[in-house]
Amino acid sequence: MRDGLYKAEFRTQRGAGTGVVHAQGGKMWGGDAGMYYVGSYAVTGRKMTAQVTASRHTKLAFDASVFGLDTVTIALDGTVNGDSVSCTGSAANAPGVSFGAQLTRLSD
Repeated sequence: MRDGLYKAEFRTQRGAGTGVVHAQGGKMWGGDAGMYYVGSYAVTGRKMTAQVTASRHTKLAFDASVFGLDTVTIALDGTVNGDSVSCTGSAANAPGVSFGAQLTRLSD
């Protein structure tokens, strides 16, 4: 996984969304219209692990979190394939909700 700006497409049983994530030197941060994301990651070979906390920054009538929570910490496992990463994950404070994401590199 190279440092840079990534498009994030994510989903749970509760819904789907998109945002952007910047990854650099083991740290990642980004957001979308209603949430911001802050976390860390590590890459070994083609395997990526991450822990990311997503928190609400704006309450919008049409914008529900895909976890149904205003703050959630997600543990992720991913596979790096060139400039994309396929991830699955879960959050301890949202039991039974499975998370999937696709990160696609956009720029440095």
